[in-house]
Amino acid sequence: MGSMNQLLNKTLLYYAFFAIVLLLLSAPFFYSMMDRLYKDDVDEAILLRKKEFHQYNLPTLHQEDIKIWNKYNRDIWILPDTTTGAINRIQETVFLDTLQQEWEPYRVLFNPILIDKQPYILRIRINLVESEDLMKAVAKLYSGILVALLGVLFVLTRVISKRLWHPFYDTLAKIQKFNLEQQSVPVFHNTAINEFKALNAGLMKLINANLKVYQSQKEFTENAAHELQTPLAVFQSKLDLLLQHASLEEEQADIIISLYETASRLSRINKNLLLLAKLGNTQFQNRQDVDVRATIEEILPYFTEQAQQKDLKISACLTDQPLWVQANKGLLEIMVNNLFLNAVRHNVISGTISILIETNTLTFTNTGQTTPLREGLLYKRFAATSGHTQSSGLGLAIVYQICQLHNWQISYQFINQQHQFSITF
Repeated sequence: MGSMNQLLNKTLLYYAFFAIVLLLLSAPFFYSMMDRLYKDDVDEAILLRKKEFHQYNLPTLHQEDIKIWNKYNRDIWILPDTTTGAINRIQETVFLDTLQQEWEPYRVLFNPILIDKQPYILRIRINLVESEDLMKAVAKLYSGILVALLGVLFVLTRVISKRLWHPFYDTLAKIQKFNLEQQSVPVFHNTAINEFKALNAGLMKLINANLKVYQSQKEFTENAAHELQTPLAVFQSKLDLLLQHASLEEEQADIIISLYETASRLSRINKNLLLLAKLGNTQFQNRQDVDVRATIEEILPYFTEQAQQKDLKISACLTDQPLWVQANKGLLEIMVNNLFLNAVRHNVISGTISILIETNTLTFTNTGQTTPLREGLLYKRFAATSGHTQSSGLGLAIVYQICQLHNWQISYQFINQQHQFSITF
């Protein structure tokens, strides 16, 4: 539902943006158009008053009537012919309102007339203040209607989008919960939308194909584990029997011991390769809360004994509080084992190893070769980052795959002539 809200909110955000732009652009245009139309109506009213004056009033007017006329007709005045404004052309100007003592806008027409054969100017004007008030009211009404329409559109879009996109988010939720190891095929929501039908069909085809590949790889891994480990175990047991012969010469014993070591190394490589295959197939989905500090404390005594063979000094700076992580317990132990083994195996005589836990990070630091390792090869299978002959070249590759499976971050640094591997949980 969270991703649905993200997509829906983004869609509505675009609607809101374009709605605001539309409102900002259309409101001034609408106001100017209404203003122009209103002024056209005012101009028509002025011309109508002029026509009515010429038809009904002018024929009966005399000079002695002008004063009385001007007294009772506030907006239609008869003036002496001294006007300097435009004649017979409606224009906009301002006049002082003696009651309000304010200058107000008017549309005005100056028209020359003759009264008793004497020239005068007929001034017809209409106040625009009322029109401005009306325009503001109309503009507010327009803006209110537009905002209301956009609000309704906003709500409708949200409701309709939720209904239309429901099959998609149902599919997305089931895909996110899908687990290859459980071998359960999701059942998607029926929909009448062709695009979602095609999406569900494509996903079902992909899921079924992946399930077949996963099952095939899993069976191969299990078969390989049995078929390869069994002959190796038999081979090692035969070598043990040969070593127990009393008549065995020293040269023969050396050859058998060399074969035994090679078989042991081959067995370790086989186990590591099978582990990498299982990691690649995500066959370790069972997770629980595991204490990293406790895991290190359990393994530390074993590697302390190994470190004594090279006179290595191990220092562990662990937190007082547990460091809990969601992990497969067996894989976490393998990861810590490999980090320990890497620090011991690739160290120098009388070197040092330090283990540090702080916040959510586990760090292994050890002495070793005096040049930094090639980071591009660190986590590659069988990549030789050092000259150690007993290394299978798979230890760090396994550590890296375990980190990838759990979404942990692994990093390498060469600091103060020491190699440092950090795991951030």
